[in-house]
Amino acid sequence: MRNIDIIPQNIESPFEKDEMFFSTTNPKGKILSGNQIFIRTSKYKEEEIINQPHNIVRHPDMPKIIFKLLWDYIQAGKPIVAYVKNMAKDGSYYWVLATVLPIFDEEGNILKYLSIRIKPETEYFKIAKKLYKKLKEIEEIDGIEASYEYLIKELNKLGFKDYDAFMKKILESELKLKEEVLNTNLEEKSQFSQKMKEIYNIFLSFKEIQTIYKEIYKFTEDFLKAGEFLKENSESIFSLSDDIRLISLNSSVESYKLGANGNSFFVLSTEMRKTAEKSGKAVRNMESLINKALSSIEDIVFSMSISKLGIFMINKFLEEVLCDKCTEKDISDQIIRDLCDNQTVIRTQLLNINSISKSLNDSFRKILDYLNTIRYLIKRLNFLYLSGMVESAHQTKTNFSIIFIQINELVSCTKKTIDQLSSNLSSIYEGNRIVKKDIEEVLEIMNEIEQTLQRFSIPSAIG
Repeated sequence: MRNIDIIPQNIESPFEKDEMFFSTTNPKGKILSGNQIFIRTSKYKEEEIINQPHNIVRHPDMPKIIFKLLWDYIQAGKPIVAYVKNMAKDGSYYWVLATVLPIFDEEGNILKYLSIRIKPETEYFKIAKKLYKKLKEIEEIDGIEASYEYLIKELNKLGFKDYDAFMKKILESELKLKEEVLNTNLEEKSQFSQKMKEIYNIFLSFKEIQTIYKEIYKFTEDFLKAGEFLKENSESIFSLSDDIRLISLNSSVESYKLGANGNSFFVLSTEMRKTAEKSGKAVRNMESLINKALSSIEDIVFSMSISKLGIFMINKFLEEVLCDKCTEKDISDQIIRDLCDNQTVIRTQLLNINSISKSLNDSFRKILDYLNTIRYLIKRLNFLYLSGMVESAHQTKTNFSIIFIQINELVSCTKKTIDQLSSNLSSIYEGNRIVKKDIEEVLEIMNEIEQTLQRFSIPSAIG
């Protein structure tokens, strides 16, 4: 069955804001599994949709460039987030925010893909719908490359440097809006069999993980604020050596005007130039570290969002499995595989956060060292300012007093920025330590869950 034979209808297939669904596909995009909400929303029977290409639910309104980006990302082993309009069997539509993630085997080859979908609601979704309509029109006239160029141009206008930055922001924003509605609560039923009780215990374990993860996710705001502060205030640090060099050049010019009477100012100008050179070296080294740290912060927040999404999804799925209609016979090997796939995604992202956090802390330590170097050079500048003001008092017909006042202003402003940056970085450094501790606790609980899952199914189900 192909959706090319289906006539699109301007009717929305029911998909509530507190619902989530997932599907897995093989590397070629054939559907391997999906939860009941996926089956219900797509309006296919399970036997109709399993082993079909995932484009069975593709809506003709979707621009091709979005699917090209999707395949480019996941085939490269990277996750992607995108707004997608899908079409159900009866032609009705449903919009999702899809997060598609590769799952790897032990050799690092892509084994399958997991796609988790939530109902989109933010302002970015409204922007995307209008943008997709335009992209579709461009593709029909000028092709997919022109469509891509227009997409990036429009994202740039919105303040995003590329699609990467956009997708990280939309996932974080959509999840923030759904913080409460995606929560699950389920009481143990007295008729639960031993097997169902173990599934219920897994549910409780993931509820515990969700509670711990709330504490981890609190740091996303801190990380984002730290990144913004670093971005905004590092510019003044980056321009420091140029500012000092310019002031020293002006000072040298003034000293030459005084001839022999300008020797003391020439010495001060030389000292300023040396300070500019030293600060320039420190700033250049720090600039690459700051850019690396900003990229790491983006990656940490993205991994936090994906793992949070995964935790919500696995709780929703367990709630579905433990519904009144489920019996012990309903706990198939495929359900266990799906639980393992979802858990694998969460584990991968948590380990990723740990790895990035370690790298980020290393960058922060080095940045703090360079800030201390610049702080020392600023003290040296302050000494030159005081010496210069004394000397310029004897030379009333020069611009030295203005020059040294500029130094004082530069010293004052830079010192304040350095103190704020140091405080900010130290705070995130400590936050990183807490996050690492919480993640280790979550991973321990997940190890126990994996041991339980291994008792349910064939060994190949794990991972």
